[in-house]
Amino acid sequence: GGHLSYAPADWEYSYASYLDFPTINLSRSGDTSETMVERFDSDVLPFHLKYLLIMDGTNSLRADVSPQDVIRDLQEMQEKCRENGITPILLTLPPINPDNIRNAFQQDTFGNWQANFREVNDFILTQPHIDTASAFSGMKSMPTDLALDGLHGDWRAKEMIADVINEHIEEFVPDLPQ
Repeated sequence: GGHLSYAPADWEYSYASYLDFPTINLSRSGDTSETMVERFDSDVLPFHLKYLLIMDGTNSLRADVSPQDVIRDLQEMQEKCRENGITPILLTLPPINPDNIRNAFQQDTFGNWQANFREVNDFILTQPHIDTASAFSGMKSMPTDLALDGLHGDWRAKEMIADVINEHIEEFVPDLPQ
Protein backbone atom coordinates (compact mmCIF):
# COMPACT_ATOMS: atom_id res chain seq x y z
CA GLY A 1 0.00 0.00 0.00
CA GLY A 2 0.94 3.62 0.16
CA HIS A 3 -0.42 7.16 0.42
CA LEU A 4 -3.51 6.03 2.36
CA SER A 5 -5.41 4.17 -0.32
CA TYR A 6 -3.19 2.79 -3.06
CA ALA A 7 -2.53 -0.93 -3.32
CA PRO A 8 0.39 -2.78 -4.95
CA ALA A 9 -1.87 -3.15 -8.00
CA ASP A 10 -1.26 0.58 -8.50
CA TRP A 11 2.08 0.15 -10.21
CA GLU A 12 3.87 3.14 -8.69
CA TYR A 13 3.05 1.83 -5.19
CA SER A 14 4.37 -1.65 -5.95
CA TYR A 15 7.95 -2.58 -5.08
CA ALA A 16 7.98 -4.67 -8.25
CA SER A 17 7.86 -1.58 -10.43
CA TYR A 18 11.25 -0.47 -9.08
CA LEU A 19 13.05 -3.81 -8.99
CA ASP A 20 15.40 -4.76 -11.81
CA PHE A 21 14.25 -8.39 -11.88
CA PRO A 22 10.93 -10.24 -12.16
CA THR A 23 8.98 -10.76 -8.94
CA ILE A 24 5.68 -11.98 -7.56
CA ASN A 25 4.27 -9.86 -4.73
CA LEU A 26 2.76 -12.19 -2.12
CA SER A 27 2.22 -9.53 0.54
CA ARG A 28 -1.13 -8.95 2.16
CA SER A 29 -2.02 -5.69 3.87
CA GLY A 30 -2.43 -6.07 7.62
CA ASP A 31 -0.41 -9.27 7.88
CA THR A 32 1.36 -9.92 11.14
CA SER A 33 4.40 -12.14 11.46
CA GLU A 34 2.09 -14.85 12.80
CA THR A 35 -0.34 -14.67 9.86
CA MET A 36 2.56 -14.73 7.40
CA VAL A 37 3.73 -18.01 8.92
CA GLU A 38 0.17 -19.37 8.84
CA ARG A 39 -0.33 -18.67 5.13
CA PHE A 40 3.17 -19.68 3.99
CA ASP A 41 2.23 -23.18 2.83
CA SER A 42 -0.88 -22.10 0.91
CA ASP A 43 0.39 -18.80 -0.51
CA VAL A 44 4.13 -19.33 -1.09
CA LEU A 45 4.71 -23.00 -1.87
CA PRO A 46 2.41 -23.21 -4.94
CA PHE A 47 4.75 -20.81 -6.78
CA HIS A 48 7.80 -23.12 -6.44
CA LEU A 49 10.06 -20.15 -5.71
CA LYS A 50 13.84 -20.28 -5.57
CA TYR A 51 14.20 -17.10 -3.50
CA LEU A 52 11.92 -15.27 -1.10
CA LEU A 53 12.37 -11.67 0.04
CA ILE A 54 10.85 -11.43 3.52
CA MET A 55 9.97 -8.08 5.11
CA ASP A 56 7.93 -8.92 8.16
CA GLY A 57 7.19 -7.67 11.64
CA THR A 58 6.04 -4.08 11.33
CA ASN A 59 2.34 -4.73 12.01
CA SER A 60 3.19 -7.09 14.85
CA LEU A 61 5.62 -4.74 16.57
CA ARG A 62 3.32 -1.74 16.35
CA ALA A 63 0.57 -3.85 17.93
CA ASP A 64 2.88 -4.66 20.88
CA VAL A 65 3.88 -8.18 19.87
CA SER A 66 7.27 -8.82 21.42
CA PRO A 67 10.41 -8.68 19.28
CA GLN A 68 11.16 -12.24 20.43
CA ASP A 69 7.85 -13.47 18.98
CA VAL A 70 8.54 -11.71 15.66
CA ILE A 71 12.05 -13.18 15.55
CA ARG A 72 10.63 -16.64 16.26
CA ASP A 73 8.17 -16.19 13.35
CA LEU A 74 10.99 -15.05 11.05
CA GLN A 75 13.01 -18.12 12.03
CA GLU A 76 10.02 -20.35 11.31
CA MET A 77 9.61 -18.80 7.84
CA GLN A 78 13.33 -19.25 7.19
CA GLU A 79 13.06 -22.91 8.17
CA LYS A 80 9.98 -23.42 5.96
CA CYS A 81 11.90 -21.89 3.08
CA ARG A 82 14.93 -24.13 3.57
CA GLU A 83 12.77 -27.24 3.93
CA ASN A 84 11.28 -26.43 0.52
CA GLY A 85 14.45 -25.49 -1.35
CA ILE A 86 13.81 -21.73 -1.13
CA THR A 87 16.55 -19.27 -0.20
CA PRO A 88 15.11 -16.84 2.39
CA ILE A 89 16.41 -13.27 2.20
CA LEU A 90 15.33 -11.16 5.15
CA LEU A 91 14.81 -7.42 4.68
CA THR A 92 15.33 -5.02 7.57
CA LEU A 93 12.35 -2.97 8.70
CA PRO A 94 12.25 0.73 7.82
CA PRO A 95 10.91 3.12 10.44
CA ILE A 96 7.24 4.01 10.86
CA ASN A 97 5.53 7.23 11.93
CA PRO A 98 3.10 6.60 14.84
CA ASP A 99 1.52 10.08 14.62
CA ASN A 100 0.65 9.56 10.96
CA ILE A 101 -0.64 6.04 11.70
CA ARG A 102 -2.94 7.48 14.36
CA ASN A 103 -4.18 10.19 11.98
CA ALA A 104 -4.75 7.78 9.09
CA PHE A 105 -6.07 4.68 10.86
CA GLN A 106 -7.09 5.89 14.33
CA GLN A 107 -4.73 3.26 15.75
CA ASP A 108 -2.04 3.74 18.35
CA THR A 109 1.43 2.28 18.07
CA PHE A 110 2.17 0.43 21.29
CA GLY A 111 5.34 -0.22 23.21
CA ASN A 112 8.74 1.18 22.54
CA TRP A 113 8.51 0.63 18.79
CA GLN A 114 11.97 2.03 18.01
CA ALA A 115 13.74 -0.32 20.44
CA ASN A 116 11.60 -3.23 19.24
CA PHE A 117 12.36 -2.51 15.57
CA ARG A 118 16.05 -2.24 16.46
CA GLU A 119 15.98 -5.63 18.21
CA VAL A 120 14.33 -7.34 15.23
CA ASN A 121 16.64 -5.57 12.77
CA ASP A 122 19.67 -6.58 14.85
CA PHE A 123 18.56 -10.20 14.50
CA ILE A 124 17.98 -9.78 10.76
CA LEU A 125 21.49 -8.36 10.35
CA THR A 126 22.89 -11.68 11.64
CA GLN A 127 21.04 -13.62 8.92
CA PRO A 128 21.22 -13.64 5.11
CA HIS A 129 19.68 -10.21 4.55
CA ILE A 130 19.46 -6.97 2.62
CA ASP A 131 19.54 -3.90 4.84
CA THR A 132 16.63 -1.98 3.32
CA ALA A 133 16.30 0.14 6.47
CA SER A 134 19.69 1.65 5.60
CA ALA A 135 17.90 3.85 3.06
CA PHE A 136 16.35 5.63 6.04
CA SER A 137 19.36 5.77 8.35
CA GLY A 138 19.36 8.73 10.68
CA MET A 139 15.56 9.07 10.53
CA LYS A 140 13.93 8.53 13.93
CA SER A 141 10.57 8.01 12.24
CA MET A 142 9.34 7.82 8.67
CA PRO A 143 8.90 11.33 7.24
CA THR A 144 5.40 12.23 6.10
CA ASP A 145 6.61 12.89 2.55
CA LEU A 146 7.74 9.24 2.34
CA ALA A 147 4.70 7.64 4.01
CA LEU A 148 1.62 9.77 4.41
CA ASP A 149 -0.13 7.12 6.49
CA GLY A 150 3.04 6.50 8.51
CA LEU A 151 3.04 2.79 7.74
CA HIS A 152 3.08 2.12 3.99
CA GLY A 153 5.84 3.71 2.01
CA ASP A 154 4.69 6.00 -0.75
CA TRP A 155 6.24 5.65 -4.20
CA ARG A 156 9.51 7.36 -3.24
CA ALA A 157 10.04 5.15 -0.17
CA LYS A 158 9.29 2.07 -2.28
CA GLU A 159 11.84 3.25 -4.83
CA MET A 160 14.44 3.83 -2.08
CA ILE A 161 13.93 0.32 -0.70
CA ALA A 162 14.03 -1.20 -4.18
CA ASP A 163 17.29 0.64 -4.92
CA VAL A 164 18.92 -1.10 -1.95
CA ILE A 165 17.50 -4.47 -3.01
CA ASN A 166 18.69 -3.96 -6.59
CA GLU A 167 22.16 -3.09 -5.34
CA HIS A 168 22.48 -6.27 -3.24
CA ILE A 169 20.28 -8.95 -4.80
CA GLU A 170 23.10 -10.45 -6.88
CA GLU A 171 24.83 -11.40 -3.60
CA PHE A 172 22.06 -14.00 -3.30
CA VAL A 173 20.99 -14.55 -6.89
CA PRO A 174 24.13 -14.71 -9.05
CA ASP A 175 22.18 -15.85 -12.13
CA LEU A 176 19.61 -13.08 -11.86
CA PRO A 177 17.19 -13.02 -14.81
CA GLN A 178 16.75 -9.60 -16.41
